[in-house]
Amino acid sequence: MFNFILILVFLGGIIGGVISSVAGGASIVSYPILLISGVPPIFANITNHGALIFDYMGAISSSTKELKGHWKQAIFYAMSATVGAVFGTYLLLAFPSKVFEKVVPIFLVLSGILFLIGNKKKCSTKVVPKSLIIVIMFMMGCYTGYFGGANGVILLAALQYLTNENFLVNNAIKNVICGIANVVAFIIFIFRSQVYWLQGIFLAMGMLIGGFLGPKLLRHISVVKLRWIIAILAFMQAIYFFIQSY
Repeated sequence: MFNFILILVFLGGIIGGVISSVAGGASIVSYPILLISGVPPIFANITNHGALIFDYMGAISSSTKELKGHWKQAIFYAMSATVGAVFGTYLLLAFPSKVFEKVVPIFLVLSGILFLIGNKKKCSTKVVPKSLIIVIMFMMGCYTGYFGGANGVILLAALQYLTNENFLVNNAIKNVICGIANVVAFIIFIFRSQVYWLQGIFLAMGMLIGGFLGPKLLRHISVVKLRWIIAILAFMQAIYFFIQSY
């Protein structure tokens, strides 16, 4: 029975990894899977942080084409988000994540709407003040360290309005930001909290595979279809987190 559960965790990691690398929101699959395997809620959140690192590793290695010429931009965003992630992890260890849990469904609905009305006039990063970008990335990093549910979807929606890049590039940049922020957050959790390593390892192996497959699938889907897919995923996750929180 225990072996079956670990296989289920592995398969959930693959599915969650694909979802996360394509749009974000692996937690809609990975978090419940960890709970089913017997991991308590707060430790499921922490163990999930560690597994997601491998998802982003797979996604980044599969997105080198999109990241070419954008590494400097991605690292700049990631640095601000990482500072926020450090702050967020200490908030999680000090306070329950109930406040953010109740706000997540609202963020997701707004993100889904933004994707559906995404035929906007492109803006240049030169127009958006760097100070504003730093503040937004810091807040996203703080959210990632504190709760992190569906942070990829919300971050991707923000990036399409902060940058002048196409969807595939923004998705690759999102994976770099989330990946680095998750690494830093997880290192802190290792020393300050408990990680369920066995379930985490099986989940991480699945996410590595799913994360690698996701960006490859994206290259064969039209932008219009992508917007609808991500919007639907955002609304599905909004319903899931609404049920969890309320």
